[in-house]
Amino acid sequence: MPGFGGRTPEGRAADTLHNFFTYIAVKIVASQLEDYNKEAYDDLMKFLDKVPLKDGDKFCSALMRESGRHKALALRILEVRAAYANNDFEWENMKEMSLQKIDNGNTKLMRDFLAETTGIE
Repeated sequence: MPGFGGRTPEGRAADTLHNFFTYIAVKIVASQLEDYNKEAYDDLMKFLDKVPLKDGDKFCSALMRESGRHKALALRILEVRAAYANNDFEWENMKEMSLQKIDNGNTKLMRDFLAETTGIE
């Protein structure tokens, strides 16, 4: 499809969600570690400062190769990422919310444009 680098919009959205699930997993793991393993939490936070979390797989790959302790963190992130995507993420709710945002956004934009161009409120 033109404009998407030969990919479908759904494929691009899947990539974005994949990376978003990694981000969520990192936040979940960090929150868990902050309470019971301050050293591992500090390791993860230092790594996050050093390596950007733009591509979830590249991030986890680099984390695995940092050290043995980091490998355990990466494996935990992979586990949480899969569990969240498979069990906790509300796919239907996301679809409904997205469609509602599109409807609301379109209506607001059209109303605002009409008010600007006609002077009618």
